Amino acid sequence: MKKFMLLAVGALSLGACAMVPTHAGSALIEMTNQPVSATNAIGNKTGKACAKNYFGIYLAGDMSIEAAKRNGRITQVASVNTEIKSYAVYSEVCTVVTGK
Repeated sequence: MKKFMLLAVGALSLGACAMVPTHAGSALIEMTNQPVSATNAIGNKTGKACAKNYFGIYLAGDMSIEAAKRNGRITQVASVNTEIKSYAVYSEVCTVVTGK
């Protein structure tokens, strides 16, 4: 029993080093571009880019400012915000860009 406990503690401590927490949560597989916050005046167009996390195992999506600009057809960024929706087994993080 003592060997099992030592092995379990060792595995948990090593596993924590491999996982990097993000806005969308920690995941075993991560494929995201994370936003950098910047704000100015509000623009008249809005673009949104999201990443989704399922069961804390699979995290995918492009939530970058560039993707949000592309989705909103924005050339000049006025503001950048992060929108987070999180449930027990699912979370979604979106970068919302306003501009012209």
